[in-house]
Amino acid sequence: MGQQSWSAAKRTLAVVGAAAVVGVAGGAATAEAEAAAPPPAPAAPAKYQVDFSSNSKTLGARVIHCEIRFIGAHGGIPHKSGHVHGTINVRTGVTCSQPLRMIRGKVGLFSNRGSKIKAFGSTGKRTAKGNAALVCRTGRYHGEAVATLYAPPGYTPRVATVGKRTPTVSIHC
Repeated sequence: MGQQSWSAAKRTLAVVGAAAVVGVAGGAATAEAEAAAPPPAPAAPAKYQVDFSSNSKTLGARVIHCEIRFIGAHGGIPHKSGHVHGTINVRTGVTCSQPLRMIRGKVGLFSNRGSKIKAFGSTGKRTAKGNAALVCRTGRYHGEAVATLYAPPGYTPRVATVGKRTPTVSIHC
């Protein structure tokens, strides 16, 4: 696969996880190596916040500020669920100062024992929330989230991508 198409695949699949990346790249790993260390995940976008601006006569000079974050105690790191016994989860959310045309995102929970990726989004709202969960198994976990934000008419940039990653934590089940 060429360098240009690999870069495009990484941007498109920002939070798809190591299994897909290894499959796309054609790499192989032993079961022992996969169990020993968390899978490498593609880098999330460097920006976790973005400002959309308008200088139109109709809208005036306005700014819509948006931010992606992990929700919960300790910065939203992966944790044992308080709602579904026997699971580990990570929660994320996008919050904007004004409604956007659309928010579309993915949140992933990755560990040396498996991964889960879930889509989330909203249309015409200021917020969108997502959650990914795995069955609790002792191991190392981290979360990643990426969202594509579509500005209302008259704002620039028209589309922006934000992303964030949690630190890796050890959880004993």
